Amino acid sequence: MTTSLLHQTLYRWGRTGRLGETAEPGLRPVASSLDPSSTDELRRWQGLVEPWLRAPGLAGQSGPSLFYAAFEDDAVLIRRTQPAGARTAAAHLLFGPAGVLTTRLALELRDWTWAPADVPGRAPMVNPNSLTAHRSGLDGPARADARRDALVTLLSRILAGLGPIEAPVTDDAMALLWALDDICTALGSGLPDWPYWRLAFETGGRRQTAEPPGVFLRFRRDAVRPTPDPTTRAAAVALVRMYMLGGADALRDLRGTAGLADLDSMAACVARLIETAPAEAASARSGPKPGPAPDPRPAEPTAAKVTMSSAPSATGDQVSCPICLGRLDWGGLPLYTYDRGLNQYTELAVPKDANAEQRARMMRTASVRCPNPGATTTAHYLPAGYGQYGAPAVYGFIGGTTSGKTHLAATMVAAIERGALGAYGITALPVDLDRHQSFLRDMVRPLFTESTWLTPTREGEVAFADAFVVSGGGGKPRAMALFDVAGSELGNVGDAKRFLDIADGLIFVADPTRFGPGSLGDPAFNTVLSLLRSSERLPRVSAAVVLNKADLFKFDDPVARWLCRDSAVLDPAETLEESADVFAYMYQRDAEAWTRPYQECDRATLHVVSATGTDAVERGVRPLRVLRPLVALMAMTGLLTSAEAQDIGI
Repeated sequence: MTTSLLHQTLYRWGRTGRLGETAEPGLRPVASSLDPSSTDELRRWQGLVEPWLRAPGLAGQSGPSLFYAAFEDDAVLIRRTQPAGARTAAAHLLFGPAGVLTTRLALELRDWTWAPADVPGRAPMVNPNSLTAHRSGLDGPARADARRDALVTLLSRILAGLGPIEAPVTDDAMALLWALDDICTALGSGLPDWPYWRLAFETGGRRQTAEPPGVFLRFRRDAVRPTPDPTTRAAAVALVRMYMLGGADALRDLRGTAGLADLDSMAACVARLIETAPAEAASARSGPKPGPAPDPRPAEPTAAKVTMSSAPSATGDQVSCPICLGRLDWGGLPLYTYDRGLNQYTELAVPKDANAEQRARMMRTASVRCPNPGATTTAHYLPAGYGQYGAPAVYGFIGGTTSGKTHLAATMVAAIERGALGAYGITALPVDLDRHQSFLRDMVRPLFTESTWLTPTREGEVAFADAFVVSGGGGKPRAMALFDVAGSELGNVGDAKRFLDIADGLIFVADPTRFGPGSLGDPAFNTVLSLLRSSERLPRVSAAVVLNKADLFKFDDPVARWLCRDSAVLDPAETLEESADVFAYMYQRDAEAWTRPYQECDRATLHVVSATGTDAVERGVRPLRVLRPLVALMAMTGLLTSAEAQDIGI
């Protein structure tokens, strides 16, 4: 049997490294096992882990800081050090196949440092079998009774789908991670949605904004101690009790029981465990629920729980949840707010003497908890404004992982934030201010102000990017929701299929660098069209096909001509002319397969776009024509109702 080897790269603080010299000091790769004749793979890994390469606030911390995550088929373990009082830092990356570098192996290697290099700038590849002397397990500490309470708390939050999960750094962190990995792996390993539940973790440093794939646990010094989620606490208590008594083997046996054996996803197993958790488990030995400290201030006026029926502008319409596809009676759902101190959602209570302005302010950051009909997923929340204006227009970005669709979504939201839709006579306000600010912080600002490439959406994920209430353009105010749909493995993922059952419009993002003779097109395009056809929804879904990365072909005709034309006018004749030119160009480039959405959807357009305006984001992002496909989609799906809008895409 062959063993997959792992690569390693060493970063040190300075101006020079294997990628050349830079004007400002930073963490630079100084040695690596990757092929020295090519820097592409080294750059790819640096771009992938950049948000976690250095932990701000780590200086002076005793011991190293660790980060681990799996990115689709690859995984990385980062060991970071930053001595107190010194302007220096180092990071050691160990990376390779996720099936080899598992969460378990990462935890076992928590104290390993660095395989020495024989040649300056070069480092040997690592055989995991040769690291036996450096690996140490935590099975005993993980099942120690003293950690029961903390384990119940963290597991309850994992089962509830609350993430990222933060907790204070303690000596128990590694043992708790070991136990959580044991439990999650025993229940979900091998199931189709296992990547959603695979543990990723970080220790040390201060709060970061980026979140890797999987269930992310971050232990940091200034974190607030979390509390158990009341909806999943009983299930967590039962699972922890079983784990303490029989270890991971007991949980693997549980998964083979009649109650779980017939379920084909981890989410379904979790839902069944929550449903069948014994009531007495909630009061079992898991420690008392923490209560708030006494408040010496005068008592507040009595507060009333709020539902959507008492919220302004509620329509009472049924709305499809974009996550679980359940049909929701929007007017009857209770409202929640996110408590940052407790790091969880709590029911929204508005003081009875609150005035209209105070109520409106609270509503701007309120959410509803989906009742999750059928228990198809874990607990999830939606912005309160999502269904306040009737059924939202739901749009998704479709394309392979190299198409640039995540960058396109970020630059579109950036243009909306700058008020660029105003040139079309359209006003767009965020549905959920917290979610909008999070998207700006996590996706837009890193791209525009830090010149950081964005991490592609992980396979199988349908990410709710942002939502806006759109008015103007001849129609009534209506919500517009944007989703980033994962790429090449779309056909194997249930969440993406469910999303297509409610999508109103899709932005198909084509990567022209993949055009060529004999190409079968983008697998994501082909899968989506097949799914829409099989569900008989193809006639009801509009399409805007985007020729992205147009800056790479800016001297080609007609790309050059359209890059120079970006008037904010909804002109059916111009839109048809652009579509015809792009269709002919793609046909000429042997890319007819990428035009399938244009040919098969009843209403569709084609557009020349560049999400970043350059192939090197460090030169500065200069988006070109990014709003044109979105405005066309708004016209084709009835968000805009002017006479011109009705002639777009026909």
